[in-house]
Amino acid sequence: MVKIVGNFEVNDWAHWKSGFDNHAEAREKAGIKTIYVGNEIENPNKVHIVMETPEADTMQKFMQQPENQEVIKNSGHKQETSIMIVCSD
Repeated sequence: MVKIVGNFEVNDWAHWKSGFDNHAEAREKAGIKTIYVGNEIENPNKVHIVMETPEADTMQKFMQQPENQEVIKNSGHKQETSIMIVCSD
């Protein structure tokens, strides 16, 4: 298992978080476990996440699937701001 540590900006935290929560089952089926998700106090639209995945490329494959890309787009996730780091245990 590897950890994905990431941060990115969203248009609206509450809207993004609702979509993220509603898409939990799809992530779980892909083997992605959410360890932490939260936002900055001084910038609520800056999201930080920590996830656990079976392989280093699991998250990338998940995010490239058209149905997941649509959810990400509709969530207000500003993909150009994403920083995702793959870390070992």
